[in-house]
Amino acid sequence: MAVRKKKNNSLFRQINNWLHLWLGLISGSIVFVICLMACLWVFNHEIIDLVIPKKERQYILASSQSLISPSRIVGIADSLYPNAVVRGITYTRDHPISFTLKKKEQEGKGREANSKANSQVHLLHPYTGQYLGLQTEDNSKEAQLREKLNGFFAWTLSGHRFLWLPREIGRPIVNYATLVFSITLITGLIWWYPKKWTKSTREKSFRIKWKAGWKRINLDLHNVVGFYSFILILLLAITGMYYGIEWFNRALYWSTNWGTPLAERTSVQSDSTKIGQITLFSTAFDREIETILTQYKDPHYLTITYPDKEKKDATISVYIRNDMDRQYNNRYYSFDQYTGAFLPNNISLFNKDFEELSAGEKFRRLNYDIHVGSIWGFPTKMLAFVLTFIAGTLPITGFIIWYNRKWGKKKGSNKLGRESYSREEMNVSNTAIQTTIRKPPIRFRPKSTNL
Repeated sequence: MAVRKKKNNSLFRQINNWLHLWLGLISGSIVFVICLMACLWVFNHEIIDLVIPKKERQYILASSQSLISPSRIVGIADSLYPNAVVRGITYTRDHPISFTLKKKEQEGKGREANSKANSQVHLLHPYTGQYLGLQTEDNSKEAQLREKLNGFFAWTLSGHRFLWLPREIGRPIVNYATLVFSITLITGLIWWYPKKWTKSTREKSFRIKWKAGWKRINLDLHNVVGFYSFILILLLAITGMYYGIEWFNRALYWSTNWGTPLAERTSVQSDSTKIGQITLFSTAFDREIETILTQYKDPHYLTITYPDKEKKDATISVYIRNDMDRQYNNRYYSFDQYTGAFLPNNISLFNKDFEELSAGEKFRRLNYDIHVGSIWGFPTKMLAFVLTFIAGTLPITGFIIWYNRKWGKKKGSNKLGRESYSREEMNVSNTAIQTTIRKPPIRFRPKSTNL
């Protein structure tokens, strides 16, 4: 019986498989480090909250009417420090209101004029306006432990984003390694797809054979688990490349916003011709802040940054962070420094309420929360952890497959080959071998006769 020759792969599959192999080998070590650091970082808030117990809440920002207004804070600061001007105000959940100052003679001198006095943080009671003094360094054991944990998670984040290299060097390496990894995901899916669907190929493609030898299990972990997690891992990779590859960022916005290109950022300016309306500023600006705190009740923090008076066209910046674990519902505002009027802008991604955004803009706002898995809280964080762990193991299982095919059979190939199969497979193969061996025909001898 003629033996059928195994059909060779088409040129397309040969190129695809070659790209999958070598692109995976090139990017594998970098992807492994990126994923490992992401797994260590993803639960940073939960770990800190678990290790360091929360204190009882003292201040609540849920009612904007109970909070002292920005104009009152500025008035208190002027009475305490008449030779200085307020540079920033921060309303923080569970904390006193804080503000920073800058001496009037240092206005317009920029960052070079920063001094110890300017870096000091002053505290006020959020409801009564009582001056609580300067913010002092917390030397408690909880604070020291928090600082150590924050340092560790900052180290893991630096490894995830820059491989602990300078930003201008590490960031392109990480982003383009992620791009190469995304290509290997697609080529891996093509390689996984069988030429012909049979019962045998379906079992190999969708099931892990746990009773098999370690080589077969490793192969299944690479192929089967890689297939099931393909779309979600690719989504994590895409949302990661959004931050560091400009052309990819624009292409992603264009594709998710029905062909509309990403608009160029344009700055907004205060109207210096309305400097005569400065007397109306306090009332108008207080009303704007009250409206914001009414819309976003009990935020994590709200910061107000005042510009140098020397910069006539500069604006007041307001940033509100509603949740430390999510970013999509944060908001950025610009206000005229003379009239207190709201100035629409597109400087920031967070210049509109989330409900006002188009589909492509919503995806951009959700990008960070999708990437870190915080979009729906702990369940999606756990999912992101599992997916990142799987993504980190793919280069390892792939390398083992390549090594076994390249060098694994050179030493003790028969022994290794038999160990990589299960007992059931060996029994089936032995039975098949026995059936193929033909027994010699029995020769009949004539009965002997006695002479």
